[in-house]
Amino acid sequence: FKELIPGVFASDVLFTEEFRQDLLEELDHIETSGIPRRRPNGMNRYGVILDHVGLEPSLQGFIDAYLRPVAAMLFPELVGASDADEHYAFTVRYEPSGDTELSKHGDASVVTLNLCLGQASGWEGGELRFF
Repeated sequence: FKELIPGVFASDVLFTEEFRQDLLEELDHIETSGIPRRRPNGMNRYGVILDHVGLEPSLQGFIDAYLRPVAAMLFPELVGASDADEHYAFTVRYEPSGDTELSKHGDASVVTLNLCLGQASGWEGGELRFF
């Protein structure tokens, strides 16, 4: 991990390309499955709440085995063994005919993980800014 600004860390090797492709395929499957979906938040119209489509056990395993220990290492003053025990995981989709941006906001969480799943070709932008 590289600390970009105080308290903001980045890595481009957190997940394998195979994992990213598998997740994108699963999200495409969910999109076409007819599974009822609700907006992930009040700012985005397109996306999916991952716990609502059967991914809660996988996400909880990821949090327990990986995310909480990494968060405790990076933020020892904020994350202990009994912290970060809840999660709210969702995707958002940005495209010219749908949502195109997200307004400046604050997350109500101890730790936030942002993962760009977008293809490296075929789009521009996608900046993630921290204020």
